[in-house]
Amino acid sequence: MKAQPELLIRPSAERFHSKRDWLDSWHTFCFAGHHHPNWMGFGPLLVINDDTIAAGQGFGMHPHRDMEIITVMVDGQINHLDSMGHSEVLRAGEVQRMSAGIVHSEMKTGDTPCRLLQIWFAPLHKAIQP
Repeated sequence: MKAQPELLIRPSAERFHSKRDWLDSWHTFCFAGHHHPNWMGFGPLLVINDDTIAAGQGFGMHPHRDMEIITVMVDGQINHLDSMGHSEVLRAGEVQRMSAGIVHSEMKTGDTPCRLLQIWFAPLHKAIQP
């Protein structure tokens, strides 16, 4: 009988933390220069980031490749724009799935911050169409 791996329990307060003047981000797995061999991901699950983005700020146009990205809006809203011509406002309670291979931005407009979860999976196949 195969031995089961040890279950690691990690309180949320012990996650990696990155803070900029416009971004407060908690990382479940290694991300943004944080590294620990116990927290490299879980199978194809590579990223769970809990991001709070200040009003008028966000992630400008940037590329992703060979990644499935799920965005879950927790609070507020964010504007998504991508190189395929899609432009959407994602609001609290909404979810977006994106097969990465595009350039996109996520910008917070308005007077209040927003909070979202970004969850990244390695795709089953590489170089899929976005």
